[in-house]
Amino acid sequence: MISDFPIDIAYTEYAAVLDELNQQIRDQNESSTRLRIIDKVLFDILQWDKNDVDTEKYCRTTGFADYVFHISGKPVLIIEAKKTGVNFLLPNRIYKDRPYQFGLLAKECKEAAAALEQASGYAATLGSKYIAISNGHQWLFTLSFVPNQPLENRLVFVFESFEAIQNKFSRFCKCFNREGLSSNTISRELLDNLKLPAPAKLSSQIPGYPQVSDRNVFKNELSYILDYVWQVLSQSENSKDFVETCYVNPHSHNDILTLAKELIEKRKREDDIISEYNIETIEKLPQELANLPAEKPFIILGEVGRGKSSFLKYLRFVAAKNNLENYIQIELNFLDRPDSHEEIYDFVYDEVERQLLEHYDIDIHDDNFVRGVLNLDLIRLKKTTRGKFLANNQQKYAEFEIENIEKFTTNRHIFLTKVFHHLKRGRRISLALFFDNLDRRYWKIQEEAFLKASAIARDWASLVFICLRPITYYKSQESGVLDAIAPTTFTVGNPDLSLVLKRRFSYAKQIAKGESLNLTNSLSVSGRNVTLDLACVAKIFESCEFAAWKNHGIIPMLEAISNGNIRRLLDFTKRILCSGHLDTKKILIKIQRTGNYYIPDYEGVTTLLFGDYMQFDPTRSPFINLFDIQYEDPSEHFIKMSILRYLAKTPNVGLTNTYSKAADLMSYLASLGFSYSISKDSIQALINRRYINTISKGELSDEDIIKISSLGRFHIFELISVFQYIDATIVDTPILDENTRDIIKEVYNINDRIKRTELFLLYLDKSIVHLVDSEIHTAWKKIYLKALDNIEEIKRRTET
Repeated sequence: MISDFPIDIAYTEYAAVLDELNQQIRDQNESSTRLRIIDKVLFDILQWDKNDVDTEKYCRTTGFADYVFHISGKPVLIIEAKKTGVNFLLPNRIYKDRPYQFGLLAKECKEAAAALEQASGYAATLGSKYIAISNGHQWLFTLSFVPNQPLENRLVFVFESFEAIQNKFSRFCKCFNREGLSSNTISRELLDNLKLPAPAKLSSQIPGYPQVSDRNVFKNELSYILDYVWQVLSQSENSKDFVETCYVNPHSHNDILTLAKELIEKRKREDDIISEYNIETIEKLPQELANLPAEKPFIILGEVGRGKSSFLKYLRFVAAKNNLENYIQIELNFLDRPDSHEEIYDFVYDEVERQLLEHYDIDIHDDNFVRGVLNLDLIRLKKTTRGKFLANNQQKYAEFEIENIEKFTTNRHIFLTKVFHHLKRGRRISLALFFDNLDRRYWKIQEEAFLKASAIARDWASLVFICLRPITYYKSQESGVLDAIAPTTFTVGNPDLSLVLKRRFSYAKQIAKGESLNLTNSLSVSGRNVTLDLACVAKIFESCEFAAWKNHGIIPMLEAISNGNIRRLLDFTKRILCSGHLDTKKILIKIQRTGNYYIPDYEGVTTLLFGDYMQFDPTRSPFINLFDIQYEDPSEHFIKMSILRYLAKTPNVGLTNTYSKAADLMSYLASLGFSYSISKDSIQALINRRYINTISKGELSDEDIIKISSLGRFHIFELISVFQYIDATIVDTPILDENTRDIIKEVYNINDRIKRTELFLLYLDKSIVHLVDSEIHTAWKKIYLKALDNIEEIKRRTET
């Protein structure tokens, strides 16, 4: 693998000789070019062993190959060298880090075509997989053979100058060093078939796409109140009132809460022992303290938005409120601070100092307090040789004492250790720290903060709680960070999301009725007066509360598409209620007639598909268009569906068993005939839209492990066959069949939309014949028939 090659060192060495290489670009003969430039790059920079390289290798009737590189005794790369004066590329042309069609390059420079054909002849004789040409400062790399593809259609990686090699050094190594060639990853990108781009979408013909829709007569009222309610909830999440009003405690937490309270009491008992002793140094504790087990961080595991922070608030303010009465509680929120891992320590110590002062009126820099903390150290100072020497000179001794006090306080960790042991002894208090939102930061910040938390728990004899995601915890286990610390872990379970919504709707209803806030019917919103029909809005909220209680209508769908993320759940709920596609007038009429109303799931789907617009726009909707394509390939309509169905077959058991290897999925897609780049782009798109969960935060690699999310499952098992979804995606899907493309237009009447959707389904059904996979064919046939049944139901509904 390329990671085994010291690419950073090679890059540094290449940068160091860059000027020297540029000076060699003059009309040198081929031998000089090889000796002074090519050899230096291949052997000095890329570290090829000369025993693995043949030069001037005889290839029977084709001639002599300049360089033949071997791996495990087999030829893998042939390089044809030319003198520096032979140009393969037009000067001053910049090429991006992607493959180019060689025919375009060959038309501009005939020498490149001749050199590459010459290398191909050597490769055919020797059986090499890769070929390249170089004049020292320009390098072209490609496959020696691609079935049914002439050389002019071959894809080629281009390095047009020494500076281009530096800018694309990672790619250059994948093409030319031993590890890169061994991995064969580069061949996947070179094997991509050259396809024409897909034709324009129907959306390109719609003026002002997407066009604004406005059917919601109470949109301003709902939007204003919901915005206000969500803002109040967000601001009050740290309060006891929020926890008591809106927090939903999963039943699985009862044992966790019992254990947490036991740990809190245990820490307090140990602090009572510590309070009997004067702590002179961290390293040398009294025997009784040394026998106490060292404190370790407690990890709260849970996916993002699953309620880890709320669980800690519930623990602090409700469940263990009495247990924490004699605790100093410090909350460290890593949501947007610090900016880098180098700032972790200062951020932690600054926050501890600030909260001690603001929340507990403890100024650790107050002179009397500092002297109390350092009392033993100051007594020992008087006994030192210097202290006794200055004992009779009060001013000199005071200066000597201040110098040492400053030394004692310079190491903030050790000084705060003394501070908290002083507080334990003098005020009989204990300490608890809560590291929140750490799981949202990049891995280096997480690792540094976790190591600091471990030191704090041990040295300050404190309870430390840290919120992490399971995949972060798994990755840290693999790296060995957690093995050395061996923390205790709690797993936060999923709350009842319907109950979460019920409590929010109840809170919103109280606001609308004026029970929680004194709102008038006329308020200034965004610089203009808006009349709020609060009684009507309250009825809608009351209806939503009842639906959540009964788990009817849109509630199950909201649970599925939120992936268990409470924040996304609330965001989707707000988007539905404030959508221009939600007919609130109709809702109020039905509430008046029947007393209650459930927003049907298909109306929820429609509002999330369209939002405030007349047409579907995938950039504004939480739903992706599974049928969208990049190239003129009918089978591509089904690649995202194939990916999700493949991942859905992975057993949902255990922490890591639910994940699949990205490399296995890529191999499966390759067997269906999809190129590496299309496969990678499609998987990455699903990751970006939360249809797939992965441990990696960066660009997808073969080593990553991935799994389908609940949103992904909902989409391929429910949404994909719903009329509203299929109808919506038509404007965003390129139609490859010319006859179908001419017929399908933008329509608004429900009967016309039904006919258009039936035609679109028929087009997709014909397109799937290009995909060679019987299992996908079977799955699509079920989707197709289910969609037709849904259309028939809508026809019956429109008739009545």
